[in-house]
Amino acid sequence: MTRNRKDPGLRRGEILRATVARIEKHGVQPLRIADVARDLDVSPALVIYHFRTKEALIGDAFTWAVQRDLDRLARLTAGSTTALRRLTTALRWYGPTQGSKGWTLWIEGWAAALRDPGMRTVGRELDLRWKEALGAIIQDGVSAGEFAVDDPRGAAWRITALLDGVAVQTVVHRDTRDREQTAVWSRQIVARELGVEPSALEDA
Repeated sequence: MTRNRKDPGLRRGEILRATVARIEKHGVQPLRIADVARDLDVSPALVIYHFRTKEALIGDAFTWAVQRDLDRLARLTAGSTTALRRLTTALRWYGPTQGSKGWTLWIEGWAAALRDPGMRTVGRELDLRWKEALGAIIQDGVSAGEFAVDDPRGAAWRITALLDGVAVQTVVHRDTRDREQTAVWSRQIVARELGVEPSALEDA
């Protein structure tokens, strides 16, 4: 039975979660409010009640997904005693060689941003939040004498650019390179950025 649009049991988070799942499976371009509503067995009017337009729904879905991932990253690194351990934990989880479904969402967002100014703005803001999170870990490592980096912010940008490129190769061009070999190359490049031995990042 379709739920009434004022049903308090259907939270915004449920709609956002369903939207993210549909984007990961089918992409941004074919997404319709009616499809999300059908997945949840609710009226399209209820989705519109919460988000007004499809563009607002998509933008909020990406923001929700990134905040979820950032919160998870904070939880994963909360118990780490050193910046190096926080970084290796972050790279192990964030790295595209782990086959994270989150990369499919990012790649869909990049594609949509090519033609949609709204998505371009949302994507830029969310990308900066990831860079800031990684940059904060690197800065802590520099302050503690763990990393030899002159420009922590620049290092964060270069490392995330590397991971973005690796994501395209491993998610889009799945048979291009062996995932294990790609992980080794990634560690080598990140290690050079931080002034540490690649072996220090073996868990990444």
